Amino acid sequence: MPDTTQLESFTSGEETAIDLPGIQRQLKALWQLAAQSENATASRIITRASLINLVAICPTESVRDHVSQVISELTGRHPCRAIVVLLDEEKTKPSMTATITAHCHLAGGGRKQVCCEQISIKATGAAIQQTASTVLSLLESDLPTVLWWNHNFLDHNELFSRFIGATDRVVFDTSVWPQPPPITRLSETIDNHRRCQFTDLSWTRLSSWRRLTADFFDDATVRPHLDRLQRVTIELGGGPGAALRGRMYGAWLASQLGWTVAELAGRLRLVSNCQSEVAEQGFLAVTIESDQAQFTIRKNWGESTATAAVTMAEACGLPRKRALWPTDDVSLLSDELDQNNCHTVYKRALELMT
Repeated sequence: MPDTTQLESFTSGEETAIDLPGIQRQLKALWQLAAQSENATASRIITRASLINLVAICPTESVRDHVSQVISELTGRHPCRAIVVLLDEEKTKPSMTATITAHCHLAGGGRKQVCCEQISIKATGAAIQQTASTVLSLLESDLPTVLWWNHNFLDHNELFSRFIGATDRVVFDTSVWPQPPPITRLSETIDNHRRCQFTDLSWTRLSSWRRLTADFFDDATVRPHLDRLQRVTIELGGGPGAALRGRMYGAWLASQLGWTVAELAGRLRLVSNCQSEVAEQGFLAVTIESDQAQFTIRKNWGESTATAAVTMAEACGLPRKRALWPTDDVSLLSDELDQNNCHTVYKRALELMT
């Protein structure tokens, strides 16, 4: 049985090595010890919370560390049982090790701590193929499961197929995949697993830009220009996946306007601006033109805002400043878990990118 010292280490965020067969037993004992604090006159009350299973697959130690930090922040809004899996494919000797820790957040005036557990697994060599069965045995059976794959899951078809049967939602980020990503295979995989929702964080990053674009055409005087749009120019900084998101935005617009693949290819122009000060900024500006109007959205340097402007005879040309939603992983994941969107338009956009 664990003691209060072990509980303190666990809830303070320290990782403790543990034998794989003993994970469930140790976690149960720790939470039972924590529950005793609720009935005591302790200065600190510890309560476990979990609404989903979050399984994160990582290719490297640095990605694993980043994912753990994201989960630490994310659990303040989305309590979960987190299982972080590091697939170390560089080592050939088969092994599988595990640690446990907790992410705790103050609530109830600072006296109560709401905590979520994280199980971390590292697999090497042939043991990598056993991670699915190990993880599935650790899931909370009455909770939905989100699989957050932090690299190209299409390169791990056999392992992915073992996870997907117990998964309600797959979260991934094509921005960090090797470019260009295999769009056709991705689209086919989504088609083959219709029971599961697929969420691409590259698509989520475009939410503000799609919303600001749609806002132009809420005005009745502007709406007639929808059928006359002829050109789309996107100015891009560097940054991971910027060009991919440019194509994705163009495909979204084409899917909404009924353009063919050929029409999209002829009307979309991507312009690179890789000056040092904007190298990591991704989208910098979007300009959409009809025969008699121009619609521009430009990111404001040093701000999380963009300025939208319309140039046409029938409408006011005064620019409007609008907020851009945060695009860090914590904010993107939290937004998706809040809304639980099924991205059918994303699938149509993929088909125009193939």
